[in-house]
Order: sequence, then structure tokens, then C-alpha cells
Amino acid sequence: MRQKENAQILKLPLDQLQFLQQCAGFESKVATLYHHYANIFADDESLSMLFKKTAVEEENHAQQFHLAIRLQGTGMEAVKIDVTKASANLKKLEEIVERLTGTTPFPEDALDMAIRLEEQVALLHMSNVVHFQDAGLKQLFEAMMAHDNGHVTMLKDYREVIRMGKSAMEFC
Repeated sequence: MRQKENAQILKLPLDQLQFLQQCAGFESKVATLYHHYANIFADDESLSMLFKKTAVEEENHAQQFHLAIRLQGTGMEAVKIDVTKASANLKKLEEIVERLTGTTPFPEDALDMAIRLEEQVALLHMSNVVHFQDAGLKQLFEAMMAHDNGHVTMLKDYREVIRMGKSAMEFC
């Protein structure tokens, strides 16, 4: 009986679960944008693969939020951020992503946008949003995040390659 009472205490309130759902939806929209970029840059295999890899990582982030929602907050103490403010900011970012999906930017512009987007939403990843009560659950989510961290660095590195290529062409 005591275990059942503890599980009830550790569940997140509905507004926080709804915020996690919003985060999952946003991650899915970002993945869709990156798949779009992978398709429009299909003639540059390296760039296309980078966007595909990043899209899959965003899909993984969405799945982490879906897992937390399925757990209904069990093992989690609270959402660490102001849900109302973060939700409003997330809505603005969703609108930007929706506008970008379907556009055909230059490769460097797509990389710049992806980098800015990733830097802005890094704080909304599962391990940063939720305060875990259960140490094992916290380790699980941190391990999932560690598996795919580093895509911002890869995006920046590829952008630098493009910039260097443009510079080299200007000297010819």
C-alpha cells in the first residue's frame, strides 16, 4: 500500500503533462523540418545524411517525452521550468518551424537556422525539463540524451566546411 501512495505523490499535474505533450509535438515538428532539409539537399549526400541523422535524434527526443507521458509523471517530482512561459515560447518556435518547413534555403542558411533552433531548444530536452525523483529513471533519460548529444557540433562543423569551401572558391 505504501508503494502505491508514493507513486500517487510522484505523478505530475495535468498542466505539466500537457506541457510534456507540447514538447513532444515540437520535437516531431523539428524532425519533420530536418527531414525536409535532408530531401532538398539530397544532391549533397553528406549534408543530407547530417540532416537525416539530426531528424532521427529529434524523433528520439519526442519519444522520450512520450515515455514520460506514458509514465504519467511517475518517478518525476516536477517540471523544473515555468510551464506557462515556456509553453508560450514553444508556441512561437513552433510557428517558426512551420513557416520554415516547405521552404528551400541555401545549405548554409539551413545549417544556421538548425543551429539557432537547436541552441534555443536545448533547455527543453527531457533531462533539462523534468526534476526526477527516481535516480534510475533520471539515469535512463540522461543516457538516452547522451547517446545523441553533439548534433549541434556536427551542424556547426559542416557549416564551417561550407564556409571554407566558399572561401577557397573565391580565391580561384
